[in-house]
Amino acid sequence: MKLLFSNSAKADYDLFKTDAPAMAEKVKALIKDTLSHPSVGSGNPTELDGPFVDLWQRSYGPNQVVIYSFDDETVRIVSIGAHEVALKKVFLEAYTGAEERSVMEQMSANRGKDRRPKVGIFWYNRATHQLFGVVSHPLDDYTKANASEGRITCSEMHEDVWKKEYYIQRYQHGGQGPFVGAYQDKPRGRVFYHIDDGTFEVAVGKWMESYPQAYDLVLKEFNLPAEKTVAKYAIHWDIGQSWR
Repeated sequence: MKLLFSNSAKADYDLFKTDAPAMAEKVKALIKDTLSHPSVGSGNPTELDGPFVDLWQRSYGPNQVVIYSFDDETVRIVSIGAHEVALKKVFLEAYTGAEERSVMEQMSANRGKDRRPKVGIFWYNRATHQLFGVVSHPLDDYTKANASEGRITCSEMHEDVWKKEYYIQRYQHGGQGPFVGAYQDKPRGRVFYHIDDGTFEVAVGKWMESYPQAYDLVLKEFNLPAEKTVAKYAIHWDIGQSWR
């Protein structure tokens, strides 16, 4: 079985190795057992439900858990630590399979059916390495600039899209989905087109430095020509930041 870590789980595990070696050894043994047989074994493997459907947990100490998912080829360590804290980290680092299917349906509804370059907005799922919440419009739907510096982008705002999807998720999908917490607490960005020189701009925060693979996903999702597209940093695209 292949082993993968979410970023928060890897950070916590590395911290254990330096600050709590004995704890790190317990986690290591638990993960090794999980790789051998994900649904049975030590640590009382338990399948979670509700908003955590498709995730499992095992205990390596009193109220201390490893939360993970698995398929036929891979075990993904999603979160490690005190039970309540580990569950909260799930929403920052990973979305469940049911949530992922909801995301894919939403993206399908928004995505254009041709290969024309597009502008729009997106979020990035750090655990599954996928875009979600994508809203895109073909560039040739626009005839003039609608943003500063002679740029074109979609009119939709992240905050408004998040609120809409949150209520759909809450009332039509039993509360399950990726739109949990504040819209600015997940990696996000916007695609612009510069009329003056015919180039595209992927506006993002520093989060993309840690997840460079997201850039290729954006190029593909928005059908952007790589030779005419650049990523541009602005502080209000950082995780936790907003326009206000």
